[in-house]
Amino acid sequence: MTEAARKLDDLLLLGETPEYLVAVHRNVMVMIIGGAIDSSFLRLSLLGHHKALEYEHSGYGVVTIAEKGARIPPPEIRDEASKLRKRTQHMLRGQSVIVGGDGFFASTMRAVITGIVSMAQSRVPMKMTGDLREAAQFVGEKLGYDEALVDELHDVLVELRSGR
Repeated sequence: MTEAARKLDDLLLLGETPEYLVAVHRNVMVMIIGGAIDSSFLRLSLLGHHKALEYEHSGYGVVTIAEKGARIPPPEIRDEASKLRKRTQHMLRGQSVIVGGDGFFASTMRAVITGIVSMAQSRVPMKMTGDLREAAQFVGEKLGYDEALVDELHDVLVELRSGR
């Protein structure tokens, strides 16, 4: 993560490895996946759920960025992710998923994410996109953000992504 990102107001870095980053900005959890995820990543995600709700008790949003180097998780991690989603989705107001890359990789990642969400029987509004601004606008809309807060969330996404 860059020094500029460390200085952003209301940004809490929960964990960062070469494979992933989990942070919370206000009541939005941001997850950047650039390699393999594991049970430690899922524990950080659960912590992010709680930290986002500490900021705003009525609900939170999630922005997940799956970079080109992201790997498909093994079946046991996919099952654990689905169970975690079931346990936490009642407070999740909206999620944006940004899939980096194109072609077979992007198609495969979209299918895996759709599978996890389907197994969790999720009714959470979700948007898959390739654009950070569109992702920020979608989650911001679900959280009732004004344009200034959407711009702030977009800036956080840009800064976190550029620092990887």
